[in-house]
Amino acid sequence: MIDLLWLDGTWTRPGRRSAPSEALRRAVDGSRVRFTYVDYPGQFGPATGVGDLSPAESVSAGMVALTHGVEASLNRVVVGGYSQGAMAAIAFAREILAQRPDLVVDAVATMGDPHNPVHVGRAGIAGPLSVPRRRFTVHVPGDPIADLPLGSPLRSVADLTEWISIRSPEAGIRWATEAYETLDRQRAQAWWAPWRWHDIESAGRYVLGYLGTKHTTDYVTGGHAVRLARMIGGVA
Repeated sequence: MIDLLWLDGTWTRPGRRSAPSEALRRAVDGSRVRFTYVDYPGQFGPATGVGDLSPAESVSAGMVALTHGVEASLNRVVVGGYSQGAMAAIAFAREILAQRPDLVVDAVATMGDPHNPVHVGRAGIAGPLSVPRRRFTVHVPGDPIADLPLGSPLRSVADLTEWISIRSPEAGIRWATEAYETLDRQRAQAWWAPWRWHDIESAGRYVLGYLGTKHTTDYVTGGHAVRLARMIGGVA
């Protein structure tokens, strides 16, 4: 038996799960894989509510929750997540597993992953990251979170919003500091330059994709959640 410890995306919570995660839960073979939601804040600063945690803080809480989940499991484990939950799973694999050899995790599974690896000149919006385990990942073509052209101006959006929060004056200062340092390092990718105008135009289309179905129900209707379930089932 495999314990699939799964973190859902932003805005989700018990009683209000995402369509992609629910499709995955229904698709796994229950005789071989035990699907368990691992709850964490799933917040994104003021975008999800005044006083909410920044994305980075929410991801950190997800890492802690995953650690407790793995510690409590008596079975082989696959950790994973959708969207922001994928970020927490990736961070857990890179940062926690490296320090905790006692935690036995067979693989990392992600869907709509902001850290999706590079594929044909594209990658996740938050930058591609590797993990020290087997990795199973699926994405909808054109999903601006997981399938974004390298160098897109939307990459700066992910950088600048990582710590955004107005939960307190201290949190606001932290976000401003992080944003300034990001601008100083990357010059916000000089999106204002004339030779980047085509990139700006395409970025607008990807934003519309985020507001549409490419990061949500297309994972269900396109069979991507089912495909990920089959990958995970191969571990059992």
